[in-house]
Amino acid sequence: MGATAWALYAPLKMHYTESREQHRLEAELAGLRERNAELREQVERLKTPEGVEEVARSSLGLVKEGENLYVVVEPEEASSTVDALHRVEEQADEPLLSRVLDLVFGVR
Repeated sequence: MGATAWALYAPLKMHYTESREQHRLEAELAGLRERNAELREQVERLKTPEGVEEVARSSLGLVKEGENLYVVVEPEEASSTVDALHRVEEQADEPLLSRVLDLVFGVR
């Protein structure tokens, strides 16, 4: 029994690893498609005078005559803490079986 399990471990690990990689790549592709759609919307927005003004104000810090510009800067600690929380949330969203198989097959 033990020899059979050991003989099946390598092919099962390869199959599982490839399956996880396929899911990761599909998710990445979906994200890239979403980003592409967002960029197309931005391009369309930049074709309008309002869109150009919005970018001039937000990205370049330009203001109209008589206006004042205030910049609020957050400490770097806050952003790194938020990033860590997002990683924990992403891991918690994965099904228990996937997390267990990741441990068994040494994925990630």
